[in-house]
Amino acid sequence: MMDRNERVMQLLRQMISIHSETGTDGEVEIERYLHCLLSNMPNVMCGMIHAPHDLLDRSLVYGYVAGKRKDTVVFLNHHDVVGIEAYGSLQDHAYTPDLILKDILRTETDEDVLKDAKSGDWLFGRGSCDMKGGAAAQLAVFEEYAYHPGEVSLLYVSLPDEEAYSAGMRTALSVLKDLRDTYGLVYRILVNSEPNSKVNGKERGAIRAYTGSVGKMLPVVLVQGKTVHLGNYKYGVNPIGILSRLIATTEGDMSLTDHCGDEVTPPPAWIYLRDRKQHYDVSLPQRAAACANFMTYGKTPDDVMYILMDAARHAVAQTLEGLSYTGEVKVISAAELMKQAMVYPGFDVFYKNIYNNSFVALQKGESSYAGETIHLLEQILNFTNMTQPMVVIAIAPPYYPAADSLAIDDGTFPGLLETIRSVTDVTYGRYFNGISDCSYCCPNPNLDEEMVQKNLLLWGKSYGFDFTAMAEMQIPFLLLGPWGKDLHERTERVHISSVSEKLPAVLEKIISYVSKTLK
Repeated sequence: MMDRNERVMQLLRQMISIHSETGTDGEVEIERYLHCLLSNMPNVMCGMIHAPHDLLDRSLVYGYVAGKRKDTVVFLNHHDVVGIEAYGSLQDHAYTPDLILKDILRTETDEDVLKDAKSGDWLFGRGSCDMKGGAAAQLAVFEEYAYHPGEVSLLYVSLPDEEAYSAGMRTALSVLKDLRDTYGLVYRILVNSEPNSKVNGKERGAIRAYTGSVGKMLPVVLVQGKTVHLGNYKYGVNPIGILSRLIATTEGDMSLTDHCGDEVTPPPAWIYLRDRKQHYDVSLPQRAAACANFMTYGKTPDDVMYILMDAARHAVAQTLEGLSYTGEVKVISAAELMKQAMVYPGFDVFYKNIYNNSFVALQKGESSYAGETIHLLEQILNFTNMTQPMVVIAIAPPYYPAADSLAIDDGTFPGLLETIRSVTDVTYGRYFNGISDCSYCCPNPNLDEEMVQKNLLLWGKSYGFDFTAMAEMQIPFLLLGPWGKDLHERTERVHISSVSEKLPAVLEKIISYVSKTLK
């Protein structure tokens, strides 16, 4: 068999050469490639599990090697990559490391990039860093283990759609549960080898790994005002005025961040704001909508909803000051709107129809989750003829709960962290703020499933995951991968010795540690 270091680089170059951009047929191509590799390894049971209702028919790919015991280490990765628009005129070489290296040497002006390019220590190309490097290292270690299985079992899982809506990981929840129940597996540790950066400061040079992953919510706010001619401004209610005040009081507000020790989430950021008028006229718009990005550690969806509803009430009060409008402007959740709408005759049939229309639009790529959430809210208001001014707050996909491996009472996990230190220079952060599929591994098992589902109007075949499996399995994880730079940029690159030597050694050490701490 080829030397492992060489094998990692061979696999990595092969994987990079497959143009597996998220949302393209390239994802299916690399899935077939991975399944073929796994199928030809000894002692491996493998399969491809289709993501439900996926227009591209993308699949989760897995391989399983049974050890002497059911204690199982899970290697998790994703095989999709972001687009190559950032490469500009160099796009034709984005998937060919040797050619893009020559292009970088010829065109780049950044000194750090040029230094790396000239050193010969880095592999450039789309996906080299995020995250085909980590995936290739995992695959090489898995392949070696397949030839010589040991005490523990090893599961390799590669996912589609990580860069967009995590359809792969949401599918994986049911797959992991089924494999566990079928074979009696005990998931001891899951390793997601996403790329890591080096730490600055007193621990400069150490790879940064994480034992937790930040949560993310995408609240949608639809404001319905009172339309009047602008000459009668004081008798109307401008929904843009309400939204503007709501955004101004929450955008970038550090008091609304979440904290864990010295770690802090990014503040709320509003990423969409539109009025809903189709044509210009001299009147106030009837409706306006916006959506925001909220990141969390300990805050629950209920907490985020409370923050927004409270801020919306203040925005309404400020907007109404000095106006002649004397009516009420209620602030309600999408769940409350649905409850009110359900009493209208024929609403259940109507809603089923518009939900299916949204599903079709999403499948065809004609709309977005946020766009369809807003559209559903508007159609509900139109059907019920609720014309009074109001603010409705819903949740749009994707939803990522916060996850924290250290919250799981496992006496072996701290020892594993120290064991890894003996192999490589690493420092640990509590939460990864970049959002990851690990959010679904071990979130708070007491999350209010009903609250999320009732306010996330697209829940069901348009978007969903097995809440019960997620809450039940509670798999501790590590976000630990190779040293990489400039992911998603045209100068994306991975450090060769980090991905081909250091990471495989760490993965091997993790397997060894679990073998020595069998329960």
